[in-house]
Amino acid sequence: MQVMHRTWLTALSVLVLPMVWLTGCASSPSRLSAPIAGGQTVQLERQGTGFKHAENDRVIITEASLEAVNLDGKNYLRWNFVITPKQTTTLNLIRIEDVSDSAPLIMVNDVAPQLDAGKWTETAGLMDVSGPSVRWLFQANDSVRVFRITINEMDGQSAVLYQGVQYTPASKEAIRAMIR
Repeated sequence: MQVMHRTWLTALSVLVLPMVWLTGCASSPSRLSAPIAGGQTVQLERQGTGFKHAENDRVIITEASLEAVNLDGKNYLRWNFVITPKQTTTLNLIRIEDVSDSAPLIMVNDVAPQLDAGKWTETAGLMDVSGPSVRWLFQANDSVRVFRITINEMDGQSAVLYQGVQYTPASKEAIRAMIR
């Protein structure tokens, strides 16, 4: 138990301290034009060292985060997503694609989404740490991952939102430390 706490404290210090330092010492443009699959770009609005939660008048993306997982002694990565409706609704499709690279990669395709405590939560499949979808984690520069989130409701309403997630070299190193 003590080793686990030490690992989390190390990871936390590697993630939090650089973010606090960067927040106090640097300013960045309020928007970033991010390239996405298909040769297009999307505008992401910055907030602190990351990006604002994507939202419209009906839903807000409250989480898009990467997690290290150890399963039977083998390390993996997976994305976690949380979407919170702002009003009572029945969802009939949530599709989440990583559109950060040249071709979209479907992360989640939930054709019967269910809300629990007023929010939809989903964990994408496990990704091998040596797979092509996580090469960016081993690059020394800042990385921005962009997710296209398609939400269809039973009443015919449909929305497409783009959620950006930024990883600094220090935050990527903290994740790599958890999968060694």
